[in-house]
Amino acid sequence: MSDVSVHFEPSGVTVSVPLGSLLLDASRRASVGVDAPCGGIGRCGRCRIVVAGSVSPLTDDERVLLTEEDIAAGIRLACRARATGSVSVQVAPEPGGMRIVEDAAVPRPEVEPPAVRGIFAAAEEPLLGIAIDIGTTTLALALVDLRNGDEIAHASGMNAQHTFGADVMSRVSAAIAGQAVALHEAVVSEIERLSLSLVRRVGASPAHVREFVVVGNTTMRALLLAEDVSPLAAAPYEGASIAPVTTDSVTLGMSSFDARVTVAPGVSAFIGGDVVAGMLVTRVAGRSEPTLYMDLGTNGEIVLVSDGRVIAASAAAGPALEGASIEMGMRAQPGAIEHVHLKGETLVAETIEHAPPRGICGSGLLDLVAALLDADVIDEGGRLAEKTRGGLASSVEDRGDQHVFIVDEKHGIVLTQHDVRELQLAKGAIRTALDMVLERAGLSAGDLLDVVIAGGFGLHVRGSAIARIGMVPPEWESCLRYVGNAALAGAVALLVGTQARQDAETIARGVETIDLAADPDFQRRFIASLSFPQAQ
Repeated sequence: MSDVSVHFEPSGVTVSVPLGSLLLDASRRASVGVDAPCGGIGRCGRCRIVVAGSVSPLTDDERVLLTEEDIAAGIRLACRARATGSVSVQVAPEPGGMRIVEDAAVPRPEVEPPAVRGIFAAAEEPLLGIAIDIGTTTLALALVDLRNGDEIAHASGMNAQHTFGADVMSRVSAAIAGQAVALHEAVVSEIERLSLSLVRRVGASPAHVREFVVVGNTTMRALLLAEDVSPLAAAPYEGASIAPVTTDSVTLGMSSFDARVTVAPGVSAFIGGDVVAGMLVTRVAGRSEPTLYMDLGTNGEIVLVSDGRVIAASAAAGPALEGASIEMGMRAQPGAIEHVHLKGETLVAETIEHAPPRGICGSGLLDLVAALLDADVIDEGGRLAEKTRGGLASSVEDRGDQHVFIVDEKHGIVLTQHDVRELQLAKGAIRTALDMVLERAGLSAGDLLDVVIAGGFGLHVRGSAIARIGMVPPEWESCLRYVGNAALAGAVALLVGTQARQDAETIARGVETIDLAADPDFQRRFIASLSFPQAQ
């Protein structure tokens, strides 16, 4: 089969691909960041590109997801348009970097002399390590002085695998479908690029980096290590690799470095090393008083510690909390509506960096729905009110086959009925997991006095919003404690201490997991949790 040329702007990259290749696959080969939250199955309509040249005819999916104006402007979906000859592709540039949390409010780790771990260097030579948190959406790195544990510099960016889908199951499906090598290379290349940027920023050399420590969920870990992900594809999800791994950077594919690589242990298919690292550094695992640790994202990991027991569950919240699967959803970038509140009968929206509104990120979605519940624009079942009710409901309109609420008419920002349903599914999954973990421990919501919210997304969530929509019990609003990127802080602790590594293995072995999907009562409880609470 002959090859054809695909040229991307504004990057200026040109790649040669087999005739008939999807333009999404061409963008991956070119390392051009075309977003595909649905994994390229033609459902989300986010992989919009402007195409000129020889391409396949419009598909049925494109005719549904694109307007006549879009089509007239040459817009196509990268996951549906195929190169039938030379093609030029215009990709809209991102308006600014995504806000990624790198810090954490946790105790400073204990530091042991590097020589204890067999790491030696002359006194005047820098001795560095890099801690890495691989999230489904983002990567966060810390450059650490191995002698004293100081975090010298941070770097972060998108997980380059995002073009294969927004959630872990999309990545698993892509890997099984033959994209495992591409997924592995994408994340390794981005880690190497960010790591090089760190050492260059401080005037060091890659040779000064002697060790990496990596934490991440079980899927991200498997893709990093090029392991088989098929155990993660279907119940009973057994056989996933969760033991700690020691390898080296060259074997992993980072030829710029010659360093040891340690990957933290996980607990199960859906409770990974990032959660173990977070529990380690927040020191919740050793508590006797009831304490809950929760990391919110596409998966909501929940760990309850009480009377020597550690009980965990993972809720498949879906991509709504990351801004995906939402009509005007976006990541936490400039112009994203991140907070919303009522001022009398007026809705007040705040955007990241006070930029003109472009869409709604996860924290803004939570705030918006909470405010509309208080304003009676959304009822307990999640239905948008009729326009005729007046007040804020006058901003509800019919568009196609559903109601939408006009958030910002000038900038075209809306909240659709479908968006509300997506949030209900996310909050329902998390609340069901919370309730089932509490029940397994024989506790009620009021028994908890400390609820630790970890993760970058969790740091920007308002307790009042997640309590109002019923994602957490209302009595928890006053006891939520936000710690930021505990997973990265935990990776730093593992980087500088053998005892921390031993403690992490102990924590991982001691966690009792709940398989929510296998519980015969899960579906009933999940459906019951979809409704919003009544106004107090």
